[in-house]
Amino acid sequence: VTASESRGTCVERSIQQFLERLRVERGAAKNTLLAYRTDLDQFRRVLAARGVAAPEELNAAVLESYVGWLHRQGYRPATISRKLAAARSYLEYAGHASGIRGETLRKVLRAPSNPRSEPRTLSPEELDRLLEAPMRRKSAGAIRDGAILSVLYETAFRAAEIVNLQLGDLNIEAALLLKPPARVEAYAIPRSVEPLKRYLRESRPQLSKQPGEQTLFLNQRGNGLSRQGLWLVVKRWASDADLGDDLSPQTLRHTRARDLLQAGHSRREVQTFLGLSSPNAIRIHRATRGAETE
Repeated sequence: VTASESRGTCVERSIQQFLERLRVERGAAKNTLLAYRTDLDQFRRVLAARGVAAPEELNAAVLESYVGWLHRQGYRPATISRKLAAARSYLEYAGHASGIRGETLRKVLRAPSNPRSEPRTLSPEELDRLLEAPMRRKSAGAIRDGAILSVLYETAFRAAEIVNLQLGDLNIEAALLLKPPARVEAYAIPRSVEPLKRYLRESRPQLSKQPGEQTLFLNQRGNGLSRQGLWLVVKRWASDADLGDDLSPQTLRHTRARDLLQAGHSRREVQTFLGLSSPNAIRIHRATRGAETE
C-alpha cells in the first residue's frame, strides 16, 4: 500500500466517522446521510485528483480550486450551495487534522451569489400573440383557455385565485369579477367579457359533467381546473405562439403590472391592484420606471 493510498484510506475513514457522528449524535435521516455521502465522496475524489489525500494537506488554495471546479461543472447555485455546505460541515469536524480555521472555511467555501433575476414580461406584440393563439381554435379547451389567458392578464390574479373563481364571482353584464378568497374587491374586465361569454356559451356546457358545479373554469373531466392545469394552459399556448418555455401565470401578472406603470399609475395604485402588502414588493423590469413586481 502506497503512502498516498494510505492517506486516501485515512480520508475515507474520516468521512465515514463524520457520517456516523451525524447519524448517532444528530439523528440525521437516511436521505440526509446519503446526500452527504454522495457530495463528500465527490469532494474527496476531486481533491485526490489534485494530489490531496489527507486532511492535513488541505489549505485555502486547494479549497478555492474545488469551488472553481464546481462552478465549471455548470451546477445550479442551489446545488453548489449544498455541496459546499457538506464540505464545510465535514471540514469543521476534521478541522483538528486539517488545521484550517473556521473563518477560512466560511470565507472560501461560501455559497455562490444568486442574484434575484428580473421576471420576464411580454412585449405588447408577444402578449397579443399569446392571447390570440387559442382564439384560432374551436375546441372547448381552446375556447376556455382563451378566456383564462385574458382574465389572467386583465386581473393580474394569482394562479390560486384564478382556479378558485366561482360562477357567482362573475357579473358578465357589468364586466366585473370578484377576487377570491375574500370576494370583496370587484375588478373591471372589459377586455375579457367577450372571451368569457364565448366560454360560457360554447365551451363550459361541453366541459360540465357534474350538475351544480360552480367552479368557473373546468377541466376536461368536469372538475375545477387545478393550479397545475393552469400552468399547463399557459405553457401550451406560449409554445403555440413561439414564446419559449419560461412563461407561467406569473408572467402575465408581471406584464400587467408593467403596463399599469407605463400607463401612469403610481406604485401605490399598482400595489393595491396586485394585492401586495407593500409597494416595495413591486419588482418588474428596471427599464420600466425603475419599478418591479413580485
